[in-house]
Amino acid sequence: MNWSEDSNYNQIERQIERLTDQHKDLMGWAINAKATQSVQSLMMAKKRNEMRVYQSRDVDDTSYKVTLYVTGEEGAKTGASTATIQPADAVESQLLQILANARLAMNAAYPLAEKPDQEYPNVESSCPEISANIVESHQSMVKRIEAHVASLTNVQVNSAELYSNVHYHGLKTSTGIEAQKTTTDVYFEVAMERVPGPNLQEVLKYWHFVGVGDANLEERLDAVAEETQLTTGALMPPARTSATILVDSYAISKFVSAIATQLSGEAEYAQGPHLKPNDQLTISDRDEQSDTLTITIDPTLAQMAKSTAYTEEGLVAQKADVIVNNEVKHQLLNTRFAHILGKEPNGIYGNLVVPAGSATRESLLESKEEVIEVLDFSSLLVNPTSLTWSSEIKLGRLYQQGKPVKTLKGGIVSGNIRESLAGFKFSRDLTRRNTAGGYFEPAGGYLGPEHMLMWKGISIAGESEQEAV
Repeated sequence: MNWSEDSNYNQIERQIERLTDQHKDLMGWAINAKATQSVQSLMMAKKRNEMRVYQSRDVDDTSYKVTLYVTGEEGAKTGASTATIQPADAVESQLLQILANARLAMNAAYPLAEKPDQEYPNVESSCPEISANIVESHQSMVKRIEAHVASLTNVQVNSAELYSNVHYHGLKTSTGIEAQKTTTDVYFEVAMERVPGPNLQEVLKYWHFVGVGDANLEERLDAVAEETQLTTGALMPPARTSATILVDSYAISKFVSAIATQLSGEAEYAQGPHLKPNDQLTISDRDEQSDTLTITIDPTLAQMAKSTAYTEEGLVAQKADVIVNNEVKHQLLNTRFAHILGKEPNGIYGNLVVPAGSATRESLLESKEEVIEVLDFSSLLVNPTSLTWSSEIKLGRLYQQGKPVKTLKGGIVSGNIRESLAGFKFSRDLTRRNTAGGYFEPAGGYLGPEHMLMWKGISIAGESEQEAV
């Protein structure tokens, strides 16, 4: 899609230019446009897992988000406001409202991002199959789901949803930045129950993918079927003030993302918890057998959720090792907060990459006398300010000497990420996780270990030994 040929896009720009001539405090603007093509299938299964589509939808949407910047107090302040423009309504009046809001949101002055000296690199930010023919690729995935659901035994698949999306993005600013990219994402959700009934608990899971290549639908269906068969006979986990747990990449990606939040210049500016170069992540003595954490931010990886040639403000996106062996090397600095903090913007932006460990999942489970593997969280809440987290255990297993002895459900597991980094190990198997954003959490891409064993900073509120007798 070429945004320069979009009539609404051009109309909004012309109206902003007229406004700039009339209001001398209007120092700059940015237009973020996005056009989305979506193909959606809602599926339901009958007896013997005969999955069929009962509703199909084609949804197209285009949005235009405008940010206006004003200067105040003789250049000592900068105000900004953002809103979505409806081209069918009076554009000028909408822009005037954004301008009025910007004048009410003054902060310390900062410059706007300038047009980069270098060209934006080529980054494969979308799935070629979906971009080329979204309908054909979507129907191919639907057929895969139908075929594999029919092969599942001992479970009844109740429903599934599959959404395939292509997004065309356009960015243009008053400083000469012009950038475009195409992204894709797939949302897959499935619900199933154990058979024979009665239906005591339905297991519902969902995933995001960037494209056909990472949409391992059959593997995901098998994993949910296995989890569904574990739902009966689950017991409350034992209470532990110091527990050892094994979590998967879902939790790891959320922990790493929370740490990255504290690397931002905005976190330092807010004077809350933040991380700066040379800071150490660990806050307690590190065990000799513990791994260390290294995080690379990489925008160049093909077909991941935060693969991009440019940052949100239009800088060329840069790759960097932001944490190496538990030591902070770089912050994430955009133009605004770099200026306010007296630093240089660096454009570090992209997917979170964590090196693999050396252990297998089995060896991690065998390495401690007792390990609780959390297979599923009810609602994993990670606090990016305190770097603490908690959740009910939706499903888990208790291992003793590496052998599973109980299926677990209930209780509350909680932890402190920085304490846990003094006693943890990663598995050697790598996996990719993508979150498209706009659903239940921000967009994010993770490439790293599939499992993590933590034995520091973890506690479980569960059944006491007296109650278990």
